[in-house]
Amino acid sequence: MKTVRVVLSPEAEEVYNYLNKEAPVSKTERTILKAINQKKELIKQNPH
Repeated sequence: MKTVRVVLSPEAEEVYNYLNKEAPVSKTERTILKAINQKKELIKQNPH
């Protein structure tokens, strides 16, 4: 299987880091972060 990397824009990376920081205390941030991580995994499984 080919290795796939998901590269975020600088703004997206900043938001992603914020969500990681706030997820333990905020249900909304945790939900958004979970959705992003699921989409990342889908992209990695099927990059086409």
